[in-house]
Amino acid sequence: MTVIADTSPLQYAVEIDVAPSIFMLYGRIVVPAGGFFRNAPSRRSFVAAPLGEGHQEEIQVRFVQVPDDPRLALLDLGDRCSSLTMATGARKLGAVDLRITGLLGVIRDAALRGFLNFDEALQKLRSTDFRLSPEVEAVARRQYREQAR
Repeated sequence: MTVIADTSPLQYAVEIDVAPSIFMLYGRIVVPAGGFFRNAPSRRSFVAAPLGEGHQEEIQVRFVQVPDDPRLALLDLGDRCSSLTMATGARKLGAVDLRITGLLGVIRDAALRGFLNFDEALQKLRSTDFRLSPEVEAVARRQYREQAR
């Protein structure tokens, strides 16, 4: 499975100490260069440590040409690059089964596999400046409960 991620969710994964679970869950992660290089070095720190610690070979920075397309104007550079990287990879692989999830979905899936504690991870995430609405959290909790049975 190829996972494409913008740097923001990865940085939050580092902040709440769930980053190693990402590699246990997915293996290699592709980070679009536009999102990677637009961030200050502190936002790229996951490549060095702790996310990247021992996993440098599993992080691939991919360059993508971002067209001047008004349909993409509402997305920031990292999101545009992630979307285009995903679309380019899907076409090359002939893939039609694309699954999109956010950090909460990653936390849910890692917890379901026993890689981390779901409630502790959400509590840590709420202690950051991550924008987490009560409605989205409720959906993630319901999905976790239903699938954990």
